[in-house]
Amino acid sequence: MLLDELCTRLAAAAKDNGWPVERRDDLTAPSFRGSGDTTNVSLPANARGLQLGLYAVIAVPLRLESAASVEDDLKAAHNQMIIARSYLSNAQVIDAHIIFVAEGKSDDWKQHVDRIQRDEATCRKLVWMPDRQDFDRSFAEFVDCSFLARPWLVAIARDAPLDQNQELVETVLREQGLSEGAAKAWVELAASRIDDPEQLVERLVEAMEMPT
Repeated sequence: MLLDELCTRLAAAAKDNGWPVERRDDLTAPSFRGSGDTTNVSLPANARGLQLGLYAVIAVPLRLESAASVEDDLKAAHNQMIIARSYLSNAQVIDAHIIFVAEGKSDDWKQHVDRIQRDEATCRKLVWMPDRQDFDRSFAEFVDCSFLARPWLVAIARDAPLDQNQELVETVLREQGLSEGAAKAWVELAASRIDDPEQLVERLVEAMEMPT
């Protein structure tokens, strides 16, 4: 089952980072904390709750066969996370994630995945597109774009030349979705020591519109 494959690999990746891992069945409870009533809203038929270090995670399947199946699975996952948040502290809510494992593909699956990962309603979301012929490669690519990645491990030796550090930071920013131009501008803005926080935020937002 792909959901079990995802959870096994998430746990292994977290342990590789030196993080504690535990299963959290409360994150997939059918009712809010302190309430004995089972909710009437749609919930995922299959879901797993995990604590990966600081990150509370609900792992669920995502049927990419059609727009309707995507909407149904996304809505059910949202509902589950809303319930799960009642079992989390305020600090834990900030780092909570829904991680989908994709099953099937429609012609427009890339648009669905992109929309889901940009949607931060209730929490952040990630989608693993498993390659049944090469689980290791496809999961490694997923990890590189997730909170499980640890770019700081390969970065930034104290005596590294400045241009190498800047190149590394730009690479990480591009991997997180910024264009090449925006990544370069962000690094330059970070080094500019702008004292006004509002001005800095405005400049960062403007830089996001820069072309590749």
